Amino acid sequence: MVWRRTLKNGGLVCLIGVLAAVKAASGYVATFEELPLAAESYWNGSDGSGGFSSGGAHFNNNYDTMYGSWDGFSYSNITDTAAEGMAGQFNAITGTGQDGSANYAVGYAGWAGPPTITLDAAGVVEGLYVTNNNSAYYSMLKGDLFAKKFGGAGGDEPDWFVLTITGKDAGGAVTKVLEFYLADYRFADNGEDYIVDTWEYVDLSALGVLKSLEFGLRSSDVGAWGMNTPAYFAIDTVVLEPGIVRAGPYTEGGVNGYIDPNNHWRHANPLGDAGAILNPIFRGWARGWAEYAPSDDEWSGAGVWNDPNKALGPATGDNFDIVSLGDLDGSEIDGGAEAGRITLVFGDPCEAGDTGAIRDAKGYDFAVFENGFVSAWNTVGGSVAGQMLGELGYVEVSSNGRDFVRFASVSLTPGPVGRYGTIEISNVHNLAGKHPNANGLCVGTPFDLRDVAGDPLVMNSTVDTNDIHYVRIVDIPGSGDFYDEAEGHIDATKWPIIGVYDHNHPIYDAWVTFGSGGIDVEAVGVLNEQEYGADVDLNGVVDMFDFALFASAWGSRFGQGAWIGGCDVAEPEDLVIDGRDLAAFAGQWLKVEKWRAEE
Repeated sequence: MVWRRTLKNGGLVCLIGVLAAVKAASGYVATFEELPLAAESYWNGSDGSGGFSSGGAHFNNNYDTMYGSWDGFSYSNITDTAAEGMAGQFNAITGTGQDGSANYAVGYAGWAGPPTITLDAAGVVEGLYVTNNNSAYYSMLKGDLFAKKFGGAGGDEPDWFVLTITGKDAGGAVTKVLEFYLADYRFADNGEDYIVDTWEYVDLSALGVLKSLEFGLRSSDVGAWGMNTPAYFAIDTVVLEPGIVRAGPYTEGGVNGYIDPNNHWRHANPLGDAGAILNPIFRGWARGWAEYAPSDDEWSGAGVWNDPNKALGPATGDNFDIVSLGDLDGSEIDGGAEAGRITLVFGDPCEAGDTGAIRDAKGYDFAVFENGFVSAWNTVGGSVAGQMLGELGYVEVSSNGRDFVRFASVSLTPGPVGRYGTIEISNVHNLAGKHPNANGLCVGTPFDLRDVAGDPLVMNSTVDTNDIHYVRIVDIPGSGDFYDEAEGHIDATKWPIIGVYDHNHPIYDAWVTFGSGGIDVEAVGVLNEQEYGADVDLNGVVDMFDFALFASAWGSRFGQGAWIGGCDVAEPEDLVIDGRDLAAFAGQWLKVEKWRAEE
């Protein structure tokens, strides 16, 4: 049995049953609902555009003007489930999209090449929904002029119709091939034979990090000219997570710098999306700098990368709009040279109770934007597709500009990654530079002042976490000569004992760097309070996207592959996504954050 889940419209109906069956879902969702169609109509590529886009992916189309024919993908909202033959080529046998929505896509494997989905950015496609097209369905059910009735006259012939889904990375190499049977008559008991006539979810996460999906069809019914079964299928609700692969225990998401209010307040590319606006979750940005001390001036572009004013004001998503802290090579490290640092100012330190200060409120309190990017390539130089090519930095805060406390960090990268090497971001915690801010993705790494509450300087009130005016970022040369502060953090490998790391770890990232060497700071933003912890994706409302994330993490514990820390909603946190969290989530369903309601 293939379980179904609600993503488009529904509330929390049968939530327990859905949670018990669902697989991971996050990131962008291609629903095709934004594509314009008149009632009971379709788009087949006759405009010559070569395809269409939805939810962070492009769907190819090849249209032949001479014959008025097409292959690849079309999209439709036709509800007629009785049409057969060519009259049903744009019809899903369900009569609607997944979960009763209007639009869906129809694939046809024709002459010009396979139906192909190409992601805007390499990433993981969690899954999609599939059903039969009318033309194929009735051909298999009844037979026609060209194709046989499945099962034969007596119903005993072992026929089948299978959809193949091939993942390919950015270089075109196959990551894996999965199969889904749209019809299967191979059972010993004919009563178990079936032709799919409902939307069925297909988990594609096993395909790994990919740039494209290619679809093909095979059938037991073949003749001299190839497959006799009409080569159609329908898809809907494609769930993808561009760029990020989660493998370690620290799966906290970043904070989007820009969102599109017309797309569920999801991430938007500030340099390419017409609807992109600065995310109103931010209430302020660095207004000045108190110190800028790069490690050296020996990088290319002097006067370009060493302007600290570029770290002021809002994030832009422009990975050249940065200030570099410089890098240290091996001889400089051995000689005791200090790593580069910058101290940014928030609000007016001279004004008591200034509202521009960072304070310890519910949720995350501020976010740091570096200019790392998600690699699309596997290379001999250490790059792994789907991982981050980023430069890391320690983060420290102060009330008076003299006494600073550092966020205790964890870095589990096992060894040197090389000058062009990448890191798995879920192995990193409480270090700046963890999230991408380039190539269309503008995401900041969030920090919660609650994490420094136990520091002696906080406990004796030297540093007031409700009156933070200074944030200092210190570059970490990724050679392994600089360490995290993991001791005291919970070690997921010691489960079921709640144990902590018994040693600190060397920190590795791309090293030694050149050009704009070391960590590059683009912006630091102050966040509005997040009242509702169930708003996992931080779009300001507890909605279907949060439900998809929560469902994907259901039953997991800290350190497991499905774990998402933001889904541990109930207080106090217990590092397991369970019934306590479900109750807390349900209690916050459809709640709207104040900062979103005011927009």
